[in-house]
Amino acid sequence: MATVELTRWFLALFFLSVALFYLTRITLVKRKVGVSPVCYGKFGTLHWATHTVFRVFRTLILTVCIARLAWPDLDKYLLTFDALWYSEIFLLGSCILVVSFSTIIALHLFMGADWRSGSRARDDTRLYTTGPFKLTRNPMMLAVIMGQVGLFLALPSMFTLVCLVLGVWAVNAQVRVEERLLLQRFGAEYEMYLARTSRWLIFR
Repeated sequence: MATVELTRWFLALFFLSVALFYLTRITLVKRKVGVSPVCYGKFGTLHWATHTVFRVFRTLILTVCIARLAWPDLDKYLLTFDALWYSEIFLLGSCILVVSFSTIIALHLFMGADWRSGSRARDDTRLYTTGPFKLTRNPMMLAVIMGQVGLFLALPSMFTLVCLVLGVWAVNAQVRVEERLLLQRFGAEYEMYLARTSRWLIFR
């Protein structure tokens, strides 16, 4: 099926582009603020666990997508879902991935050097409450979940389903960790933001 081959190449190039984007972004922000924008949390904590899940699965996803180019038979070891193996579903998933990554890039431009992966109890970033952050407290995380859904549809398999389930868990856990840290940093200002803006959706 031509669409399978097209999607195979798309996924490999897409996740390679994502990896290069974040590598460049981390390097530039670190150079500008003098400290890495990535905070992994202390070993053994929930903060550390969520970042570890993301790092492991980001690496696995990129490796699998590139390996599928050289070894198409790898698909059967991913336990693909034949009921979803249709061109329309592959294309829908690919479109969702593009929208997700485009949204993430736009959010990075909006936040500039204030972007962080993870959160610290002490930092000099400001609290964002306007623009996309007026609609939801976690626009970046919503875009990440959207991308995970897109990956599952672009490559319907047990592998991507596990990535989706663990990814959603990690996102939710990380959000709760960051909320506690932001409450420590911003106090009443953040409490007011919590009261008027939903964690995920514009409507409560």
